[in-house]
Amino acid sequence: MRMLANRAMLALTVALAAAGLAAILTQSPASRLSSDFTINYSAGMLVRQGHLAAPYDQVELGATMRRVAPEGAIDPRLPFSLPLAAALPYAALSLLPFEVAFRLFQLLSAALLLIAVLLLMRAAPTLPSPASGGGKSMAPPASGGGKSIALAMIGLLAAVPAWGAFTEGQPTAWLLLGAVMVTLALRADSLALAAGAGMLLAVKPQYLPVYLTVLFAARRWRSLGAAAAGGAVVLLSPLAGGGGALTAMVHNALSANQAVAIRLNESWIGVIGPALPARVATIVAIALYLAVLLALGLLAWRRPASIMGFAALTGTLAVLASPHALPHDVLILAVPAWLAIGLHLQRALPNPIAALLALDVALLIDLRGIDVPLGPVVMTAAVAWYGWQFRQRAVQRRRPPIGQAA
Repeated sequence: MRMLANRAMLALTVALAAAGLAAILTQSPASRLSSDFTINYSAGMLVRQGHLAAPYDQVELGATMRRVAPEGAIDPRLPFSLPLAAALPYAALSLLPFEVAFRLFQLLSAALLLIAVLLLMRAAPTLPSPASGGGKSMAPPASGGGKSIALAMIGLLAAVPAWGAFTEGQPTAWLLLGAVMVTLALRADSLALAAGAGMLLAVKPQYLPVYLTVLFAARRWRSLGAAAAGGAVVLLSPLAGGGGALTAMVHNALSANQAVAIRLNESWIGVIGPALPARVATIVAIALYLAVLLALGLLAWRRPASIMGFAALTGTLAVLASPHALPHDVLILAVPAWLAIGLHLQRALPNPIAALLALDVALLIDLRGIDVPLGPVVMTAAVAWYGWQFRQRAVQRRRPPIGQAA
């Protein structure tokens, strides 16, 4: 029965991956022009032309977007809210025609996902080493690696957030790679690795402090300092366009939920925000985020017994507590999902695959724009259930066998 269920889940995963690949490859030109890539491409064009403050000037950005996309293809009022450094890759891509640049960006994103998988295999291998007699090994698996990579890439393509990242031209793969590099920094205290992780995570600033708590919990002081410094460089990059550019970036980021329907957020604010006035929803979203960040900081201060378990929890709460987390952002959950599989192989957690598939189905339903997003509900239930299971199993491992207790 278990083998039949595993085959059914594998078949569903492959079917979702095929559907995602079809959605990416058959995306219409009109859909590409209306994507977030148009905003970032236009911002990159302004940066390449030397107008460093212009990406945050809605008049100039809107005019550039009209030149890039035909009238009516995209709302020119949509803001650019990323740090200026994040526009540099788009500045290079803006040398190419829009369609070529879009497809090249997709290819580069796929390459970054592959690199993220390879690094995850080094940071937290999920295959037993043959030399260990089937036991869990912290070394990269000597065999079966190709199969593991293929399954991981199929799993990523099956994830609905990956579809959004590719069809919107969003830098979500950068965030995922940054989160993976933090996980790898737990094994290798490399300043360059940590600084790169901080720079990538700072592209969406709400994720950087949350992942810094993982390094804090592990007492990786050098990596923590390097990641914070790398993130600060990216976050302060708008200063190249003047102090007003930095202020405008912060304003655009805080008003991000007003640019799109707040119910599209796959976080707690997406569930409760629609019932609140827009300004109040923004305040509540920030308050929720800061409360979770404080709680994670306290847990990290107490030094959790399982850093892998803490990292999995932190990675999930990074999305749930985010003030702004659209469906493509949920791809960053690939890191806690991978860690959860590793914990399952250590018998510290139940198999997380069913929960991941349930989340994928919930996100599919959310894409139809229902009134209340199901994704955060499924994620919250999964965190509660697996958190309880983790604690129960930890207690059982600490409990002496009956013979010894007697």
